[in-house]
Amino acid sequence: MDIVESIGKVLVVGLLFGAGLPALFAVGLRMHEQGSDVVLDGSIIKGSPARRVLSFVIFGVVALVIITALLWITRQTLYFHTGIKLFPFGYK
Repeated sequence: MDIVESIGKVLVVGLLFGAGLPALFAVGLRMHEQGSDVVLDGSIIKGSPARRVLSFVIFGVVALVIITALLWITRQTLYFHTGIKLFPFGYK
């Protein structure tokens, strides 16, 4: 049963990061587009500043997840070469 549970955990994390993160980025792009001003036939259509701010928050979350994942992947190498423990667990 441990194998089935492990496969389930890997599946959930894979779906979350493999599909969820790009989907979140796409939502951020859509919010950014709706928050921007548009020139149409010589007139300016104002966008929503709240949506533009929300898009930057979403982009920040996506960037934070990517940076954290890269640091998690390289945690052993960073600890070996610098002695710095970025995460309080996961060291051999």
